[in-house]
Amino acid sequence: MPELTPTFISDKGYPTTHFDMDAVELIGLVKMDVLAQGGLAVMRDATESLTVKNVSVDFASLEPWQDPKIWEMIASGGARAVHHIESPAMTGLCRQCNVHDIDTLIAIVSLIRPGAANEGKKLAFTRCYQGLEPITYPHPSLEKVLNDTFGLVVYEEHILQICEAFAGLPPGRANVLRRALNKQKRVVIEEIQKEFVTSALARGHTPEKITEVWGLVTGFAGYAFCKAHSTAYGVEAYQAAWLKCYHPAEFMAAVLTNGKGFYQPLVYVLESRRLGLQFLPPTVNEPGPRFTVHGNAIRIPLTQTKGLSDKTIKRIVAEREREQFKSIADFRRRANPSHDEIEAIIRAGGFDEFGQPRTRQFWEAQYLHQTFGGAAQTSQGWLLPPPSLDRFPQVSLQETTRHEQLEAETELFGYAVSGHPLELFPDVAWDTYCRVKELGNHIGKTVVACGLVVEQRTHHQITGEPMKFLTLADWTSMMETELFAKTYKNYGLATVRHPVLEVEATVEPFENGRGFSLRVLRAGKPRMRQLAGTKSSTARSVQ
Repeated sequence: MPELTPTFISDKGYPTTHFDMDAVELIGLVKMDVLAQGGLAVMRDATESLTVKNVSVDFASLEPWQDPKIWEMIASGGARAVHHIESPAMTGLCRQCNVHDIDTLIAIVSLIRPGAANEGKKLAFTRCYQGLEPITYPHPSLEKVLNDTFGLVVYEEHILQICEAFAGLPPGRANVLRRALNKQKRVVIEEIQKEFVTSALARGHTPEKITEVWGLVTGFAGYAFCKAHSTAYGVEAYQAAWLKCYHPAEFMAAVLTNGKGFYQPLVYVLESRRLGLQFLPPTVNEPGPRFTVHGNAIRIPLTQTKGLSDKTIKRIVAEREREQFKSIADFRRRANPSHDEIEAIIRAGGFDEFGQPRTRQFWEAQYLHQTFGGAAQTSQGWLLPPPSLDRFPQVSLQETTRHEQLEAETELFGYAVSGHPLELFPDVAWDTYCRVKELGNHIGKTVVACGLVVEQRTHHQITGEPMKFLTLADWTSMMETELFAKTYKNYGLATVRHPVLEVEATVEPFENGRGFSLRVLRAGKPRMRQLAGTKSSTARSVQ
């Protein structure tokens, strides 16, 4: 290839061109996007885990994708962790549509993209799909093109099909237009507009109708999927939802293993707990790197512990494959971790299976370090022989509290393992707030709710003003909230200052009654138990 384009070897060892993607195509080369697909990796790992238990999974047998239990989960917003349809925007759109068939799910996958989501297309789609709004076509020639998407332009090929069916524009020129719309190349768009108008006039269309259809085409601004792409994603999403519904432990373990989802791991830990799953602490004799399933519980891999070097992790895994570790001393001798890494493993609970309290584990590690990691590695000897482990003084050692243990786990993994993450906030007056799972009982009302901020993203409204989307979690579930520009300007600082946030918000129902959005009016520090006084749970909602 050097005879066509200058190349160099990248840091990863691959021959790489100096040209950008457009220049590569101009010289006659074919550009292909090869992407890592985290959703497929999750399905692979989950099915492998089930195979070990002699449970076979035949995804082909799920066709024609009509299991009512799966559709109810998707349509009720329960697809968190399901690749392609787990984001707040996607789960909200699935609820707004009350989607219960594969063709509509396929359309939604593309509909959410920037190109198809412009100009209120999402709302129009949800209304037409549920019969709340009549389906109309700009011209009879377009009914065959747009009948499966209720008269709306959703897929990339719709651009080509509209240009050909209505104006008779050659497919090659229509494809140039499609690409120009994606890149917002105004010069090319204006050039093809002239061709479109000329060709449409030759077919007898009126200038007014030509303007209307051209507006339909150019309104498809930004990137979207072709139908084949959306179909692959839609079918995959259904299959993943099936795994989550019928094999939640294996599915969530695979999600956590791959770490490729929309959310941070904390959200998937909370979702697992919502599904009734428990978590087991790491152990040196099951180091990972995968999250493994034990009945209704998921084992955290030791390799996830913050502070362990790649070199140490590789030694731990290799030595464990050779044979089990029998003690801290055996582990230290064979895995050769640093003293800080030993302490991190103790705090994570990695040595608990050996039967000693963690405080004693700590002092044993100190002894081993002083005996074999300190003076033993220098020319300086011991003035007196070091005491043996069996001569430790039998004194009462103070163990860490549960709260301290949860804090250590959060520091090392990003989430609490041996308990619910909200146990770290015992002083919050949780019982004085409207519970998340009860928000649907307060449609049209203003409520005061509270939750741990587990996800936050800043966006910009059409006006260019910043706004923020939040995901909050309480003891019952998680909720998606939004602070529009005015509210964000007044309370945005509170969303980063307080890990647990109190929000006063309006519960705004979806048109089909299948869900709601939560529009935040005020956000701030939560009530503390010592400050809550005699406030009763009736303070949860505000008319």
